Amino acid sequence: MKWLSLLTNEWIKIFSRIRTWIFIALPILIIIGVAVYDKVTTEEVENDNWKQLLTQTLEDDKKALEDAKKNNENQIYIDMLESNIKQNEYAIENDISPNEKTTWKYMKEMAPISSLIGLFVIVVASDIVSSEFSKGTIKMLLIRPYSRWKILLSKFLATLGFAFVMWLVVIATTWLVGGLAYGFGGIDQTYLVVTDSQEVRERTVVEYVFANIGVEFIELTALVALSFMISTLFMSNSVAIGVAMFTMFAGNTIVMLLANKDWIIYTLFANMDLSTLIDGQNQLIKDLTLPFSISMLAIYTAVMLAITFTVFQKRDVKA
Repeated sequence: MKWLSLLTNEWIKIFSRIRTWIFIALPILIIIGVAVYDKVTTEEVENDNWKQLLTQTLEDDKKALEDAKKNNENQIYIDMLESNIKQNEYAIENDISPNEKTTWKYMKEMAPISSLIGLFVIVVASDIVSSEFSKGTIKMLLIRPYSRWKILLSKFLATLGFAFVMWLVVIATTWLVGGLAYGFGGIDQTYLVVTDSQEVRERTVVEYVFANIGVEFIELTALVALSFMISTLFMSNSVAIGVAMFTMFAGNTIVMLLANKDWIIYTLFANMDLSTLIDGQNQLIKDLTLPFSISMLAIYTAVMLAITFTVFQKRDVKA
């Protein structure tokens, strides 16, 4: 298919830039750095005395909970303390050490690094269309024997591919570094969660890891669609990147401020953190569920892509 040459061309553009390799290298360095720091600073004796240390943590949390209730602290903070107390009591009673480290546990702990990947994806997606207008190269693209929608689709798929490659690199690096540092075993290792009914349940870490891989790619797809739309709406690449980042941070701030509103669950950014819903709970917004959030992201992604392709098809490019 000749159309594949468009996609190949976009991939070459993305990976010919130094910033792309910096974006890929930074998460790798962070993953290695965290593992080295943890191995250097963590004392082996903690694994033998974990019950004693956890008991002390339990007592501290109980005191903090008592003070929080007296001072009418934020309910989210109180719920977090109650959840920690239940988990730690269950761990002590059932002899489940929270200090046991394996590559799977390390992968679970490093899951938040996806927010860094999201930041890099915003930069690439916000720039990929707007930069063509800024540099004037869009004219060269449009005179080629391809429909506008094919040109735009190739850019979208190339950006999505970049996000996917970054995520795979992070997954593979985390598994390898975690295995070298803590061993490749522990596929049946458990962790504890507190359900909405205040029951403590055991889940396997490997289930969380694979579920997180799936939901993170769904999040990245929605993020690419948002940034891609902004890139198409603004002809200046610097403005497009700035607007995309502002929209992301402002959206998250608005969700935090208005988390108690019933309608907040229907907004885009309230549904952007699917990893918090893997265990069926979200401390910030109680009514969210994983199927609901995935459905909302699918709707928003379809709407944003429709806007993007419509605007690009009708945009006038001056000679």
